[in-house]
Amino acid sequence: MKQKLLIFWILLTIAPFMALAQNYNATAQIDSTKILIGDQLNVKLTITAPASANIIIPQLNAKSLDTLGIDWIENSAIDTTKGNGINTYHQSIKITAFDSGFYSFPPIEILSIDSQVLASTQPLYFEVQTIQVDTTAAFRDIKQPAKEMLTFKEVLPYILLALAAALVIALAVFLFKKFYHKKSPKKVLPKPKPKVKPHIAALTALEQLRLKHLWQDGMVKLYYSELTDIVREYIDGRWDIDAPEMTSSEILDAVATLNLDKESADELRVILSTADLVKFAKWQPLPNEHDTCFKNAVRFVESTKEQTDTQSNTNNTKKS
Repeated sequence: MKQKLLIFWILLTIAPFMALAQNYNATAQIDSTKILIGDQLNVKLTITAPASANIIIPQLNAKSLDTLGIDWIENSAIDTTKGNGINTYHQSIKITAFDSGFYSFPPIEILSIDSQVLASTQPLYFEVQTIQVDTTAAFRDIKQPAKEMLTFKEVLPYILLALAAALVIALAVFLFKKFYHKKSPKKVLPKPKPKVKPHIAALTALEQLRLKHLWQDGMVKLYYSELTDIVREYIDGRWDIDAPEMTSSEILDAVATLNLDKESADELRVILSTADLVKFAKWQPLPNEHDTCFKNAVRFVESTKEQTDTQSNTNNTKKS
């Protein structure tokens, strides 16, 4: 009877502690039991405890796993779910290893605020394998780093820098135009000289030709060459006929369409035909013929020159 009473009192004493222990639980699961060197593993930690209990979940770090040859990477935030007076805590611990072999991830003990062990996870085992190298295969080039698209945050500083540079340049140009141009003297462009009328240019050139005394000095061919050049340039400027690039016959045909008086047309024909004989047939005209061709050239220009408004009114008054 005394023995039964002792057992009863023992069970009554430890029953609250047994019930308390059943409300705490900690489990850990690992992604895989085999990885290659440098691959990452996730250890998923799940803890259940009474909602009213204050517990301590130890946070692993690099120093915690250094002696085991395991490299710690990071701990995720602790996610808590509540229900039926029980709190469930979830956390992920990311690890890796850089040496081949077998590893043991240590148990994680859940503590009370007075450092009593409330629950503990089981140890986890995994193997790290090396990459098998085919020594018979040919060597290959190392792959270049993969190119990633730049994000907006990465590009933003360059955009702001470009805008700032453009603003500085625009301000510099504005200030330069505002102050420098005011100080620098304005350049006065010379007025373009008025274009000399064709008949004035021709008469001036004929007078210069007369003063050279070419045919008097025996340079007959040069004399007629310059004489016809003056007449050709006059026809080009007066009627926009490309006489310098035409033959004598082509010039006469083109001028025939202008309805000139017969005397002017005959004067032009004498000049061109005489010059052609001298230049191509080596003909030597008489001195009076030289003078006649020159006078014909002067009369041709005078009689066909462009009439100004003043001259036209004067001629009309005389006719009246």
